[in-house]
Amino acid sequence: MKKHILFTLLLSLPLLYSCSDEIPFGERYEELPSVEAKRSILLEDFTGQFCSNCPDAHQVISDLQALYDEQVIAVAIHAGHFGIAEGSNPNFVGLMQPEGNTYATHWGVEAYPMGIINRTSGLLKHTEWATYARQALIEEAMVDIQLDCKVTEDSTRIYINTVISSNTEMKGNKLQLWITESNINAVQQHGGTLNLNYQHNHVYRTSVNGLWGEEISIPYSNVHYIPLRENWNIENLSVVAFVYNDIDGVLEVAEQHVKTNI
Repeated sequence: MKKHILFTLLLSLPLLYSCSDEIPFGERYEELPSVEAKRSILLEDFTGQFCSNCPDAHQVISDLQALYDEQVIAVAIHAGHFGIAEGSNPNFVGLMQPEGNTYATHWGVEAYPMGIINRTSGLLKHTEWATYARQALIEEAMVDIQLDCKVTEDSTRIYINTVISSNTEMKGNKLQLWITESNINAVQQHGGTLNLNYQHNHVYRTSVNGLWGEEISIPYSNVHYIPLRENWNIENLSVVAFVYNDIDGVLEVAEQHVKTNI
């Protein structure tokens, strides 16, 4: 694997940290020693379209993915009072799903933006993501996840073949499969500006196998199907798969773009 130099983005913080605050945007970069990434990590980004500081968190994700390529897998979970529920407003494209608020409530999210890395970090402000991500990336991968995802020939469903292996037989873990979509143009507040054509990426769309996934034993191999929805652009869909448990958090995560017949 490539070795990367991580430049941690440090932002000036307000005394009260919430999306409604006006945050002075000072920044500096601190060079950290190079690391060899040994695994992929999951960053659950709790965000909202009327959250004025959330685009700053989106930029942190872009910076991390530029450094670590596909090994940083982010999912934007729209939730809370800054979110716009899908179908709730005729003037805006809403990206918040009911599950988003369920996840946010479960993790105790109250301020936005907020994130969790590998479900072991606890709630982190976006200014803390780079440091924790660097630490998580050098941990050994406990399992390997292989995905084969494509639209069925009749263009009505997504076929997902998941194969999970490990050096040892493992029980007591769960597999979670999510659908995400990128390149969605929709409204986003950024500071004092309302951007009507903001590009939203890796947006949580739905869960394939239940809100908290399904219990599995490893080695594991299975096929899932999920119907396509009319408001999804099939060319921009991906499947995120991760294995986790309540003690060790996310053991490994993988993402694959959904192949189409177009």
